[in-house]
Amino acid sequence: MRIYKRMRTDWAIYWQKAGIADDGTTQFLPPVMIRCRWDYQQRDHEISETTENVNTSGTVFPDRILVVGSFLMHGDETVLAALTEEEKANPAILSGVSMIKTQKIIPEWRHRNTHWKPNDQSDHIFIEVTL
Repeated sequence: MRIYKRMRTDWAIYWQKAGIADDGTTQFLPPVMIRCRWDYQQRDHEISETTENVNTSGTVFPDRILVVGSFLMHGDETVLAALTEEEKANPAILSGVSMIKTQKIIPEWRHRNTHWKPNDQSDHIFIEVTL
């Protein structure tokens, strides 16, 4: 499974969903950098007789198990350092941030009985996240 480790050539900023506050807003843990492979899928959409190239979806192969409903943004440490405190606390206000819609965990055949939790990292699992 070492190929999984070598294919993760990109960096992403990850905001893990922590829960819901009393006022109904979603709370997030502080953002962290993760290794991943980020694959974009772009499609053309016709809007009022014009065509725009819009990033409609993406697939990310992260180095750990993520939490569905959390946010990811393609970028490295310089992007993270440029974020304001408000943007770090609420990633939904940023452009270029995507919510994690689904996650598929594919363990190596000998490790199928292991119970995986969020943030688990292993060379024995392959994780596919859809944005």
